[in-house]
Amino acid sequence: MSQSEHEVETNLLQVRSRWDYVRKKLRRRGVVEVNKSHPHHDMLCAIQLAIRQLFTDNPENNIAKDELCNEDFNDVLKIQVQTPAGNNYEFKSYANPVFACIRSAVNIDTEDFINSLSPKHPVVPYLEFISNSRSGQDFYFSNNQRFILKTDLEHCVQYFLSILSEYLNHFQTNPHSLLVKFLGLYSIKAPRSRKKYFLVMQSIFYPTVRLEERFDIKGCLTNRYQDPNPPGKKTILVLKDQNFLHEKLELGNEKDWFLTQLRADVDFLLSIGVQDYSLLVGRHPLHAIEKRESVSNLVLRMKKSFGHDKGQNHLPIVDDGDDDDDDDDRINHDDNSTQQQSEEKSFQNKEDINIELQSKHCDKTPENSSQKKSSKKKGSVSPLKRKNVNFLRSLSDKSYLDSTGLKFQNKRLLLNCENSLHIIDGVNYRYYIGVIDFFTQFGCHQQISKVLKDMKTCCGNHSTVPPDRYGERFYEFIADHVV
Repeated sequence: MSQSEHEVETNLLQVRSRWDYVRKKLRRRGVVEVNKSHPHHDMLCAIQLAIRQLFTDNPENNIAKDELCNEDFNDVLKIQVQTPAGNNYEFKSYANPVFACIRSAVNIDTEDFINSLSPKHPVVPYLEFISNSRSGQDFYFSNNQRFILKTDLEHCVQYFLSILSEYLNHFQTNPHSLLVKFLGLYSIKAPRSRKKYFLVMQSIFYPTVRLEERFDIKGCLTNRYQDPNPPGKKTILVLKDQNFLHEKLELGNEKDWFLTQLRADVDFLLSIGVQDYSLLVGRHPLHAIEKRESVSNLVLRMKKSFGHDKGQNHLPIVDDGDDDDDDDDRINHDDNSTQQQSEEKSFQNKEDINIELQSKHCDKTPENSSQKKSSKKKGSVSPLKRKNVNFLRSLSDKSYLDSTGLKFQNKRLLLNCENSLHIIDGVNYRYYIGVIDFFTQFGCHQQISKVLKDMKTCCGNHSTVPPDRYGERFYEFIADHVV
């Protein structure tokens, strides 16, 4: 067989493989392994190799900084990688120092992140989530399903980079925000092909072992119905607003916290002028033993919420030029007092503790600080004034609160489990909750789409509406279903 005939046969096999893939994708839903027959297998192998090389060759670029500058938000690292099949790819990582800070803030260990996304053994493939979403984007899980790689359009990625500082600042004031946590932004390009952008995020539905139902809620009803699985079928489906009409989020003591936090997150999304975002909700019934709160588990939860999690040391004190030992002694005494008070409160009623947590520190202001505020360089952003500070630890770190001049809002008692920022125990269910897909601006394309949808549905209750209307309707729809 000549070389040209061999190339023609190879191309035909690739076309057939892609067509088989599309045909199977149209008729199945759920999580499937990305094996060698998958049309994107080689590209995903390149991503795995590139991510490990990124962290190995640039360790200093993957450490959370005390202070971020404008250059960190514009940082781009380029890597050339070759797959075992012999194909070459150009891989880029964007704003790596910023995402390193976010990973540190949500307490994700760098080694865990690398080993999840880029296992040392190439035989551990990604998993593809084939959903009923109409976004047209691809979703890939790390093999342990802790992280998601989602493709996105270039203009959405560029918009996200433009609001990255505001996104980070929102977490400063709302450390228990429901917004999905993005942990990395990458692109990959093969010769003679279009560049693909990937966002890495925490999976809101992690761990997935017991999850029974999943909903994607936008607060509108037009084209928002999904046929549920027939009895006995286990295919993963994400149900929508019409499926949720007669459901309730039975949050009990967490209701007030949830609505307050959702309001804060919606206000942030209104401030950046986006719409078409969703609230993901997953749930499974609580076991009887999970409904009973033991004193020991309550103490562990309080330590997690107050930043005294096991295996973590107290944060070091920043040297701001004063050698005042009295200040250090006073801060250490405050930390010890806080821990002692927390353990004493564990014997009180659980509802009283939730109220205490939501109000604690809210009356504190930077003027009451015993430490001097640290100066900031011009053009710099300070999401983390200390290494290893995360959204959980910062709740009890008074000096961190004072040095940044920030006032933390709406704290809650976190569960002593993985992914605790997105898990809430209600009355009868454990809920997995988070806000996703907030990159859509109401531009020319959306405005035209609105006119067409209005004509088609006679001004129906659809998703393409201006951000202010979308946000208020979104909040009200969800608030009406919380008890």
